[in-house]
Amino acid sequence: MPNTSVRAAAEGLPAINRRRMLLGLAAASTAGAAITAASAAGCAPVENLELVRLGNQLPEASTEYLAALEEIEWIAAEWKHRWPLAPDEITLARGGYTDAERDIAGRLLKRPGEEQARCVRDVENLTAILGWDRPLRKNASEAMRARRADWLVRRKHELKLGKAYHAKTARLRKASGIELAKARAADAKKSLSDLVTAIMEQPGTTMEGMLIKAQAVTTFNKAIARKYPFEAELWAAQLAASVLQLASEGETSA
Repeated sequence: MPNTSVRAAAEGLPAINRRRMLLGLAAASTAGAAITAASAAGCAPVENLELVRLGNQLPEASTEYLAALEEIEWIAAEWKHRWPLAPDEITLARGGYTDAERDIAGRLLKRPGEEQARCVRDVENLTAILGWDRPLRKNASEAMRARRADWLVRRKHELKLGKAYHAKTARLRKASGIELAKARAADAKKSLSDLVTAIMEQPGTTMEGMLIKAQAVTTFNKAIARKYPFEAELWAAQLAASVLQLASEGETSA
């Protein structure tokens, strides 16, 4: 049964670390058998109580984070039809990730029929464009003066649209409570991440400890790891090292 649980946990780990961990399972099982024999003799090693205590906190921490994410999804769905698209006059077909059009939750917003999110020019950008304007030469032609006047009218119109759009989206974010929800999710994510880090840093002395660590990595992987792969890889290496350490101790005691 322990082997099955640890193997299931290992499925979400990077290939190299997964191989390292599984390599020690047979020996760790032998260590587990030795522990069972020692238990029968009344001298079984006791798992690190701090590791057990931290492991017991995993379900609550994971539930809190998933609930915070669900709240964000609920708000996004509730306010979806009130969230405005940026006026075409202040959008560009292509832009950088930082200035892309987004929904109320801050996720990239792709319009129907469009393969990528549009770039939305912010008020500072629109204001700066107007600031670049320079007086025409005294001998400028009437045609040039007319084009400049038309250019100024369009830029001022875009600035007006931009201010209105950004003001409206700011009001909707505040009214919806999305920023508070995102802050709660960030806090819950940090709490879960800190908890898993603390679990992985605790020494484990039995297979129970290995299962607690495997559960911690699996819990994190299901909730967060797609967004934060580097932490998951670090913990996978720590888990592999813990399994191999337990296996080597079992072989020594045998």
